[in-house]
Amino acid sequence: MLKPKENDHIYQHAYVPEHLIEYVMAVTGGTPYYVQDYLCYRQRNHLIFIGYPLADDPEKLSQVYPVVCERFNPDSITVVADDLSGLPEGDESQPVDQYYRLELPLKSLNPAVAYMVRRAAKELNIEAGQFGREHKKIIKDFVRQQDLSAAQIHIFKKVSTYIKQSTSAYLLEVRKSGRLVAFSIVDLGSAQHAFYQFNFRSAKLNVPGASDLLFDEMVRLAHSKGKQAINLGLGVHSGIRRFKEKWGGKAFLRHRSVFIQRKSAPDINKLSKKL
Repeated sequence: MLKPKENDHIYQHAYVPEHLIEYVMAVTGGTPYYVQDYLCYRQRNHLIFIGYPLADDPEKLSQVYPVVCERFNPDSITVVADDLSGLPEGDESQPVDQYYRLELPLKSLNPAVAYMVRRAAKELNIEAGQFGREHKKIIKDFVRQQDLSAAQIHIFKKVSTYIKQSTSAYLLEVRKSGRLVAFSIVDLGSAQHAFYQFNFRSAKLNVPGASDLLFDEMVRLAHSKGKQAINLGLGVHSGIRRFKEKWGGKAFLRHRSVFIQRKSAPDINKLSKKL
């Protein structure tokens, strides 16, 4: 577990979503630990090692890897980092991606984007909301309609747990005549960064510019709380990248993930003989 001093250090230096302890705990159920400038989460015999250091002059990832192996002795490790050199070979099943960041305050806004914000504001009411059945239904519809990996589906199913347990996550929503059109979740769990975590839109109520209006409100909120930038998350695919780029978001950090099996899985036949 983390010490109060470690919690504060992480809050002061967090810059990727994996540094948001309440978020990762809600999604994975893992227990957080801080080891030589790095954060990791233990899930029984599995370890999630976040290879984005929380220090200005950190130890090299390849040097800390054997330290966490010796300390936790996990059967397997998932390492998330921008550079996986020096680590044992593993299954890098996720495609290489990049995090996007938006610097604050915004210096200018694309006229076309500004128009969509004004247009949506004429039809929609925006406010802070509380997660409920309407939000859960929109997520359920989204998962059913999209071609998602098992890992992505798991994360989306944990959104309700995350938003209810987090002390730093905000739910912003837009409604038309009382009906939920779209909502976003932004996390302010870092001294310098806000995090654009999720955005969902109703499959039945389509109001052009709804996501832009929510994004604009997120920018205002983050700036009012003294944040210097917003981590916009990964590019994922061309449509998401275009949305983030039109707001001024720029790729700033590579994302790679590798699964390393350290110990052989138990032999089922040997186990069965002992029963």
